[in-house]
Amino acid sequence: MTTASCAFSEVLFRDLAQQLPAAPRLLAELGRLVREPSTDAREVVALLRRDSALVSRVLRMANSAAYARAEPIGAIEDAVVAIGFGEVHRLVGALASVQLSDEPLHLHGVSGIAYRSNALFTATLMEELGARANLDAHACYTVGLLRSLGKLVLERAAKREEAPIPSFAASGETDVAAWERKNWGTDSWHVTASVLHHWQLPADIVLAIEHHENAAERPEPVVHLLTIAAAVAARDGYGLPGEHPKYDDATLAAAQLSEGQFRSALERAEETFKRMRASVV
Repeated sequence: MTTASCAFSEVLFRDLAQQLPAAPRLLAELGRLVREPSTDAREVVALLRRDSALVSRVLRMANSAAYARAEPIGAIEDAVVAIGFGEVHRLVGALASVQLSDEPLHLHGVSGIAYRSNALFTATLMEELGARANLDAHACYTVGLLRSLGKLVLERAAKREEAPIPSFAASGETDVAAWERKNWGTDSWHVTASVLHHWQLPADIVLAIEHHENAAERPEPVVHLLTIAAAVAARDGYGLPGEHPKYDDATLAAAQLSEGQFRSALERAEETFKRMRASVV
């Protein structure tokens, strides 16, 4: 651990995570609601109403050209009923990606657009892959969308502590997680997982974030699903600097997916990604 990293602690990371915009935290809570068969629209609306700006943005997104509605939706209650819990969950996730990418991550060399595109693509593919692997699709979507949350927390920690951390591009490192551990004493994957555990996402899904860069060492299918989603995002031009995810037939097998399931998931995810991306422009 370097001298700079000694200034950082789990307490600091948790404190900074609590100061993040509302949508990421509400996304985690909304995911718990939509997973419950007994949840009704009133409960979803009550959660959304905890942030008036979120309500306005969800309404605006629901009325965007991406949804091509014949008549505008004027109330959040109508939006929830009209488009369904699953789509509301996706919309809140899209808004979370916007809020989290409000400022570029200068140390990591990630622009707001790059962060948002990576988050949305990974999330939509994780949702489709998770459904085919008989996992909680909503939780998979949330984990995919918030996968890089730790990068934002690390940057805020460096700023608060005024730590003289060299940018990744200037560091000479090729692996972003190794660079993070050298300067913060931990990496963004472990920070993200810690935050999501605190937000009470299912532990058996969150573990994918901690281990997806070393998926071959893990037996859990969800770890391999996140590796696949991150690798496809990188392949299709939505990757982030210093990340090198890869997948092959063995990865698909470990994820308990057939080639046909993967292809159908990717096709559906690409359609959803385009709609989500258009809704937040």
